[in-house]
Amino acid sequence: MSNGGQPSKPKKIQLYEERGETSRHIDVEVTEDGNLVMSGQDVGKAPQEWWGDADYEFWVFVPGEHKDEVLLALIEQVYGNNPSAIEEFRALLESQGISFEFGTWV
Repeated sequence: MSNGGQPSKPKKIQLYEERGETSRHIDVEVTEDGNLVMSGQDVGKAPQEWWGDADYEFWVFVPGEHKDEVLLALIEQVYGNNPSAIEEFRALLESQGISFEFGTWV
């Protein structure tokens, strides 16, 4: 299955956002040099009380050479011990417009 020359998906997505006295957002991205970074920021009351500053930033950095390990760990966590793993994985790829090929042998 080909993506028909369509532009590639963004390399940064927002995972979480909450607004309030303390607002929080969490993003994940693949940087231009291929590293995986999940980062977050708290803004407002809590960081002011804890750190004396209006915001608090935090992140997890995975070097690019370890992204495949992360990918396999996530796939195992989501689809492990699931007899419908292939069907559900295909459905995920289709819903996200991610190019793939499916084959069978009869």
